[in-house]
Amino acid sequence: MQNQTECPVCGMSVDQQTAPSTTYDAQTYFFCSEGCRDAFAADPGRYVGNTGS
Repeated sequence: MQNQTECPVCGMSVDQQTAPSTTYDAQTYFFCSEGCRDAFAADPGRYVGNTGS
């Protein structure tokens, strides 16, 4: 069973087993690279939209 997801920054397909990740607003996000993870961490709202909180 593969655990594929999409990088929220660039849209690239990533493997959850090996991809860099971070948690934001109680949800884990996976990234294609540490650069995309760092971009997300700098401005998460840009990539996930308004959470309503």
